[in-house]
Amino acid sequence: MLKFNYFHLFFLMFNSAFLVAQVGINNPNPTATLDVTGSVLVGKKLFLENPGDYPQIRGAKLLIKKTDEQIVKYDIDQSKYGPINYVQFVFRNTNAIGLQNYDSKISANDYLVTVQGFYFLVTGTNDTNITIHSNLAESNIEGYQIYAYIDNTTQTWHIKGFINDSTFRNSADVDTAIDLYINLIIFRNGFIAKSLEDVSVNMNNQETKTVPAPSGF
Repeated sequence: MLKFNYFHLFFLMFNSAFLVAQVGINNPNPTATLDVTGSVLVGKKLFLENPGDYPQIRGAKLLIKKTDEQIVKYDIDQSKYGPINYVQFVFRNTNAIGLQNYDSKISANDYLVTVQGFYFLVTGTNDTNITIHSNLAESNIEGYQIYAYIDNTTQTWHIKGFINDSTFRNSADVDTAIDLYINLIIFRNGFIAKSLEDVSVNMNNQETKTVPAPSGF
């Protein structure tokens, strides 16, 4: 009877030690409950019930699923594009009436493009002394039209950059060509950006109006 109790106690202690032990696969010195050195093949589903918090941002990587269903580490330095991309378009020697239409060839099905900012210089110089001359009347001040939009024929993003009924002029008050700099933010659809339906609001010639939030917000 005494031997049985000792054996039972030893069995319980052994199992308790086993439950809290760290297991290494191809790793003789595991640093976690399960420490695997090498690849892991998951045939069905993988559940992370309590992954924990990770406060560090720099150096962190994302896991993504490739088209062949492989789960890989996403490295933005090796990728052709990022979830959010920044690019500057420089249109040199642009006509005095501005940029009327440019096809960026960026797919509207895959990306969302927004204008982050812009500026212009007298072409070939660093001269910012540019005035806007109205074609309608000397007293008129025309508004800028700098934007990206989807062309329904090409299904690509097009860019415009001009002033309504006006021309760019240099310090000598003569129409001048410009170097137009447009900064674009390009979001990858389906990864971080989602395009919603257009919101049409009839203001009924009023200055203010309260309408419902867009669908989903």
